[in-house]
Amino acid sequence: MLATVTKNSLANLFRVGSSWIVVLFLPPILIRVMDKPAYAVWLLLLQLAAYITFFDSGIQMAIARYVARHDGANARTQLARILSSVGFVLIVTSIITIVIVVVTSWQLTGLFRSIPSELSSSSRFALLVIGTSLAFNLPFSVLAGFFLGRQRFEITALAATISKFAGAVGSGWAAFHHQGLLAMAIWVAAGNLLQSLIYCIFWRRNATSGLLHSSSVEQKVAREFVVFCSAMLVSQFSSLLITGMDMPVVAAFDFRAAAYYGIASVLSNILIVPHSAILNSLLPVAAEISAKEDPVRLGQTLMRTTRFGTCLLCIIILPLFLLMPMFLRLWVGVDYQTHAMFLGEILILAQFIRLTMVPYALVGFAGGQQQRMLLSPLTEGITNLGFSIALAQVMGARGVAYGTLIGAVVGVCLHFAVSMRKTDCVRISRLQLLMQGIVKPLIFTAPFLFFRLLDHSINSSWLKVSAASAAELAVCFLFWRLVFDEGERNDVRRLIRHVLHIAERPAGQQA
Repeated sequence: MLATVTKNSLANLFRVGSSWIVVLFLPPILIRVMDKPAYAVWLLLLQLAAYITFFDSGIQMAIARYVARHDGANARTQLARILSSVGFVLIVTSIITIVIVVVTSWQLTGLFRSIPSELSSSSRFALLVIGTSLAFNLPFSVLAGFFLGRQRFEITALAATISKFAGAVGSGWAAFHHQGLLAMAIWVAAGNLLQSLIYCIFWRRNATSGLLHSSSVEQKVAREFVVFCSAMLVSQFSSLLITGMDMPVVAAFDFRAAAYYGIASVLSNILIVPHSAILNSLLPVAAEISAKEDPVRLGQTLMRTTRFGTCLLCIIILPLFLLMPMFLRLWVGVDYQTHAMFLGEILILAQFIRLTMVPYALVGFAGGQQQRMLLSPLTEGITNLGFSIALAQVMGARGVAYGTLIGAVVGVCLHFAVSMRKTDCVRISRLQLLMQGIVKPLIFTAPFLFFRLLDHSINSSWLKVSAASAAELAVCFLFWRLVFDEGERNDVRRLIRHVLHIAERPAGQQA
């Protein structure tokens, strides 16, 4: 099991590395070759188009759960019914989505009157191109979910990496040559379509003949899958309200700050990318444990994963927080540093709070009890959107950031107070999970955050980096000695040995 989780985590981290390269190198190029209104419109278009994929990852996880269960039982016929039926549902969804994209593109400037008139035509066509490509990709989520269920994470990682690089390099090249929003959108769409092409290539190579056929489509199976996903879709709709509505709200109430808010959002997403890449590897393992109906073991898995996840978040957030002023200044310039830093700090704090509950959400989903966890994300989403809109009218972009933070706090509190009392697939003490899984790592990290107060008194960038590195090493040492127990330290040792073995394997094979 450790070998499989390690392989999947490494594959996800490979995908994460490509995402980080895109995140770190593309914005500095775009903000230097595009004026702020054009860059703000581009971020808005990407956010609107991303609504199409908000449910995509959840659908893939649902498919992966079914594949992990039925593939383990060697139930190929049932697996073919599930994959074919889900594929039919997604084809219908794709057609409906394309119609919505066409209408939204047509009405874009009516919905967002702050878009400059000189960008109105190109922005509408750009949204149409990107949105249509993403809608076309929806049925291919069946293939991605199949690979995830088979724990072939390296395939989805490769497809996502190539897709992101193609879209980023192409759109950056088009922006650098001042070809406009439409040319940038065409490159992004080409990258999206390339991802589905890669899925098809690997699908043909994995002995999947007969798993997708119109004769295997069953209305009952499709309906059962939709019902199963309904709770998950409500949860992801809440995520859309939480993270997906910020840019439109900022664009509607404080368009001048939209570009700055976009950069701040990129900073907060730095937390999401590696954290999700590693923890998503838990889903197939948790699904297997839940299939054996062992809530005690699942509770132990949740405790350990929450502790590891919180420590990972602390390790990422510490240098990011300590070096944020210097990083922003070097990355996007003094102007963006001045206007985006406070927004970034608030959004990073909100993301940190939300992400501490990801292990619990994954375990509940694997146990098939996601419908019992809906109150928290739904309330968080409504709270987030309501406060963001209300505060945006008074405080502009800062109000939207505060709304996100308020929603995150409400969501976590409801998980502990309500959701965990209803999910009996996992047995664990809520107080123990809070104190040992979340609070304890924070206690050893918080003192080092005050090093940020010395930022103005240290003029040398090398000294700042050295101080942040020393703080990072100290936190890692404290986690190792005082947070992890002996069993967890042994797990880390085995994990490191396995990673080194994987890294040395090609050299050994060549020899």
